[in-house]
Amino acid sequence: MRIELAVLLVFLLMGGVAAHGMEITPESFIVIADNSTGKLARSVADDLGVNVTVYRFQSAADVEHELEHALGNPNKKILAVAYQDTVSSFLKAHPEVAYRVMYCSADEASVRDKLLELNSVNPEEGGTDFLTPFSSGALIGVTLGMVIGALWMKRKVE
Repeated sequence: MRIELAVLLVFLLMGGVAAHGMEITPESFIVIADNSTGKLARSVADDLGVNVTVYRFQSAADVEHELEHALGNPNKKILAVAYQDTVSSFLKAHPEVAYRVMYCSADEASVRDKLLELNSVNPEEGGTDFLTPFSSGALIGVTLGMVIGALWMKRKVE
């Protein structure tokens, strides 16, 4: 009975897992476009010789879902040639990714400038924080270890 209670307590104290689906764009540098801007973005990228994948999205919800993947993948760089309003509101809510998620107007000069700017960004310089996840994991591990150790020792004594 005590073991079941301890296991139940551990599961209740654990934080929820945030999962929202599989990432459909595994590439590290992508351009968000629609049917009218996809060809422009592809031709500018080819002219510059930038290794980028152009995706044509059909809805703002799909774009928002893709932008959420940028939160969990610090190496992902995104340029939005379409759906600028969606990207703008996303960046207002998550300014920490603004150095590697950008948007531009759908003209050749703007796309060229932003592609060159994003291509020169080193994602590792953006301040990927190691200490916070490490500290959280260590605290959870120590707390869980102490609880399990105490229960184990109590069981041994009885």
